[in-house]
Parts: sequence; C-alpha cells; structure tokens
Amino acid sequence: ICFYLGTTYAGAMYILGAIELLLIYIAPKAAIFPLEGLEGPEAEAALLNNMRVYGTILLTSMATVVFVGVKYVNKLALVFLACVILSILAVYAGVIKTAMDPPVFPVCVLGNRTLVWKSFDVCAKTIETANGTVTTQLWQMFCDSPFLNATCDKYFVANNVTEIQGIPGVTSGILADNLFGNYYEKGDLIARDKMESVEDQDEPLTNANRYVLADITSFFTLLVGIYFPSVTGIMAGSNRSGDLRDAQKSIPIGTIAAITTTSTVYMSSVVLFGACIEGVVLRDKFGEGVHGNLVIGTLAWPSPWVIVIGSFFSTCGAGLQSLTGAPRLMQAIAKDGIVPALRIFGHGKANGEPTWSLLLTACICESGILIASLDSVAPILSMFFLMCYMFVNLACALQTLLRTPNWRPRFKFYHWTLSFLGMSLCLTLMFLCSWYYAIVAMVIAGSIYKYIEFAGAEKEWGDGIRGLSLSAARYALMRLEEGPPHTKNWRPQL
Repeated sequence: ICFYLGTTYAGAMYILGAIELLLIYIAPKAAIFPLEGLEGPEAEAALLNNMRVYGTILLTSMATVVFVGVKYVNKLALVFLACVILSILAVYAGVIKTAMDPPVFPVCVLGNRTLVWKSFDVCAKTIETANGTVTTQLWQMFCDSPFLNATCDKYFVANNVTEIQGIPGVTSGILADNLFGNYYEKGDLIARDKMESVEDQDEPLTNANRYVLADITSFFTLLVGIYFPSVTGIMAGSNRSGDLRDAQKSIPIGTIAAITTTSTVYMSSVVLFGACIEGVVLRDKFGEGVHGNLVIGTLAWPSPWVIVIGSFFSTCGAGLQSLTGAPRLMQAIAKDGIVPALRIFGHGKANGEPTWSLLLTACICESGILIASLDSVAPILSMFFLMCYMFVNLACALQTLLRTPNWRPRFKFYHWTLSFLGMSLCLTLMFLCSWYYAIVAMVIAGSIYKYIEFAGAEKEWGDGIRGLSLSAARYALMRLEEGPPHTKNWRPQL
C-alpha cells in the first residue's frame, strides 16, 4: 500500500513538473492567472494556481488515455523514451561544445549579489556615447532619477557592476568553486562569494526585489528528500510483470540494467553541471538572473528546445506510467483480500482493466496536484517509497532468518545482512529527510497493519513478526534440551 501511494504521488509530481515547464518555458502567455507585474508571494500564488488548474486538466487527459487502454500507453512510451534519449545526448554534446566554444550566457552581478536581469538591457551603471556619459536602465532601478547627480542606493554606489559568464565551460576550472555545498535560508541573497562586496552589516536590505533570492531554506537532508524520487522506480518491472513473457528472467536483467544506466547519467550530470556552470546560476531556481532562460537548455546542443520539449514529454510519459502501474497495484491488493475495505477496487472492465482502481488513483493524485509545489510533494513521495523499500528489505531479512522453505533467493551474492543494511539506510533517510513526515508515514503503515489484524483477511499470506516469534520459541525450546536445568530455575508442575 505504501508503494501504491508512492507511485500515485509520483504521478502528481511528474504532472506538476510538466506544467511547470509549460507555463515557465514553453507557453508563459497560456497562464490563466497572469504573472506579469507580480512579484514575491503574489507571483508565487499565481503560479501555484495555474499549476493546479492545468495539472487537473492534464491529469484528466492522462486518466482518460489509461482508461481507454494500456496498449496506447505502451505505444506512446516509445515516443517518450526517444525524447529522453535525445535530451540526454543533447546535454552531453553541449558539455563537449563548451570546451571549445562556450555559449554567451551573461550574468550581471552587483558587488557579489546576483541581479534579476529583467528590467534592464546593459550590465553597467553608465555608458559612453557621442554626447557624453549616459546612465542606463540599471542606474534608474537603484536611483531616484536618470541624472548623474541622483540619489542612489548606498550598496549600488559602493560596489561595482560586473558581467560574468554563466556557463564558462568544462575547461574553466569552475568545478573547484562548486565542489562543496552552499546552503541558504529563504530570502537570502544568491551571492558569488569570491567577489568583493562593500556593505554595512547593520544596514537593512533595500531593493530586495532587484536581487535573486533563495526561494526555500535549503539544507542537505531537505535536498536528499527532493532528489530521492528521481532514483526510484526499481520495481517498475514488477508492476508490469503480468505483461511480460518471461518475468523471472526479464525483471532482474531489466532492473539492474536500468539502475546502472540511470545512476551513470545522474552522477555524470552532477559532475558535468558543476564543471560547466557558474554556482550562482545553479542556485537560481527560475533563472531570474539569466533572463528566465532554462540553464540546461542553453547548455544543450544544438538547441534549447531539445531539452524543453524532451523534458516536457518525458515527464508526461512518466506520469502516464505511474497512472498505469498504480491502479494495477491497487487491483492486486484488493483481489488478494488482505484489506477487506478495498474489495471494490478489485473489479474492473471485462478485459481486466482496473477501472475503479484508476478512479481512486486519479483522486489521490489530484490531492498531490492541489498542493501544487514540487518541493512540497517530493518529500511526501520520498517517505512512501522509503517506507516501501524498508519493509521489502525487512521481509527479505526475516525470510532468510526464519529459513522458510518457500524463500529461495537466486542471487548468488545475497546475504541477509544486505537486506538489514538496506532497511537501516531507508529508516535513517526517512528521519534525515523529514522526521515529522517519517512519523506520519509510520503511523499510516502501523494503522493499516492493525486494521488488517483487527478486520481479518480472507487469505493469510504469512506474518513475519509471528514467524519470528515462533522461530525464537523453537530456538529456546531446543536450547533447553542441551543440559539439566539449574536448581534455582526449577518450577513445580502440578
């Protein structure tokens, strides 16, 4: 059930990602709630409302496609896979190109503070013309008039304006600057630490909307929770096992190959981005300091649209896969009869398609879309997946310790300590990422377990805790036969 909830919320996350790409980079004018002229909390609220409306529309469309038939999802999957492969190749090609010809991607910095490059055209305070020195639009942003004798912001007067390259290239040596973490509180200035900045620490920040600010408070464990959903999917093959010709052979090979491929892509991307892109640009979530451009799109070759369109279709494809796999999981749970209240979701169309489970999945997915913020949905998703993986590892370890006859793992390097280590890592990550989400997830899992124990199941698939108690009792009884009991341990038997 935790895996089902995780897969369902993954669908919400992918849909929100697709809508974010659509509204920010593909078609900003399609926004129902206009973003132009809005700043701060008002702009954030308008963006979230747009994501709720468009997310609901996209979810309804995807659910309709899945309802019509999984064969159409399988046909679209090849198209989405091609988009993903082309996008990855475009990024690697762009990295190679930066070694010879880095793209022109300027960032304007005042002192060491990154400026929002939206209302000015030249990164300079003044420019020389035939008529003499003329102030720029940037000057007018920090001063009360366009004249050289104007009263200006103190920080603006005391510091120089510098234009740096946002993507200096893989041979620039920028990797050394990006090697270590640099975390911010919400509202902190995104600053380039190695540049000089003349400022009065007691002076309050003025013209804050002119600078790029951190949109959330970031720290290592929070970022782990946000990043973790990108490395889930190890059980994607198991979700579709009924559609495989030889599941016993295909699932292990496919799973290991997929994990190896994706891990290589993820780790190489992290290193290459750090080696090519300026740190202040990497921490600028919405690209405010680079005219709102998609940084990875600019890095890619031959065109930024390869990344934008590829990312959009890949997120749509991942969302479809989640809406395809999650209802089948719920249908299987319902048919097993383990949870009596879920029996209705075991029914479907004549061809076995899980109609009622799809409806439930769409409703739960909608709750994630109504949250609207990717940074808020991702930690919830992480909890459910970590809970699922923790119980899988716990079950494997218990089965080995109990020596049950039906447990025969075929992987020759398997040992129960590996499962125990995996369980411990999952539990640790849960509390590191968000201890309160972890407690809520464990309460949900415990409530489901007690409900099954109370309501009773039509089928008994075994209970690891009772099995462990039985094994411990058997072990204790056998130890009693090793020798006569000590005098003080004697108990009368009447």
